[in-house]
Amino acid sequence: MTEQRNKLAELFAACWKDEALKQRFMSDPKAVLAEYDMDVPDGMDVKVVENADNTVHITMPAAPDGHMSLSDEELSAAAGGIRCDAVAKAAGYFSWNT
Repeated sequence: MTEQRNKLAELFAACWKDEALKQRFMSDPKAVLAEYDMDVPDGMDVKVVENADNTVHITMPAAPDGHMSLSDEELSAAAGGIRCDAVAKAAGYFSWNT
């Protein structure tokens, strides 16, 4: 997972430097990801959106299989118990006071 994050960070940095690459990434993300050795499985769709100073996109993960039969405690554990603000800050998406 760390290697993939590093590749994605490298791609983001390249997009910040090269507007044409950024536009290609936004319009054909699977092709650009493949160029950076991050192949996307067949049947999986990829959408790229860009945050702005006044807009932040948050991706809500899909619910785990069988989530309707899980207790609140089990569902909370399945979500990983991570703090969204910590993840967002670590990814450099935005900052806020915590």
